[in-house]
Amino acid sequence: MPKKPEAYGSWLKLDKPAHIVGFLLKSLHHTLRQTMEEALRKRGLELSFAHFAALFTIASEPGITGAKVARRAMVSPQTMNSALRRLESDGRIERRPHPDSRRADSWTVTDEGRELLEQAREVGNTIFERMLAPLDRAETAGLESSLRRCIVALEGDEALDASTPPTSAPPPRRSLKRAARQPEAR
Repeated sequence: MPKKPEAYGSWLKLDKPAHIVGFLLKSLHHTLRQTMEEALRKRGLELSFAHFAALFTIASEPGITGAKVARRAMVSPQTMNSALRRLESDGRIERRPHPDSRRADSWTVTDEGRELLEQAREVGNTIFERMLAPLDRAETAGLESSLRRCIVALEGDEALDASTPPTSAPPPRRSLKRAARQPEAR
């Protein structure tokens, strides 16, 4: 029994259970972040979820730009910029000019950052195991597969149901801009 059942959408009265899936995903994301940050603090690791995600991403893709780190961590560029600056000032990551862009920085993890990341990953692994404990291997694999398919469905051009043709095609973006600049004819 959850501590706060209202946090899991029990107060929502919906006709179709599928309507609550997005809410449950957001609730899971929020709960995971909170649990992770609390566990990191208890372990004495002063990292937010954004800091952890930045370290993990940079270690996985050395030389990555800050903009890509923000996208991978699913946070705003402003939030990531703040996290990167703190990690840099703490000596956990290093910044270099990006080889392909004069306007971008290239980030790498320092040895100190790698040690911190390993400690944080231990905490994360414990949290992830606890989160998935109610599921067996097949359910976990099925959940992963289902979530990946949902992401692909939303990212792809086929996001609209192929069996329902669109009522009207949206005008090209260029004509929208041009129409906005032209005075209305009377």
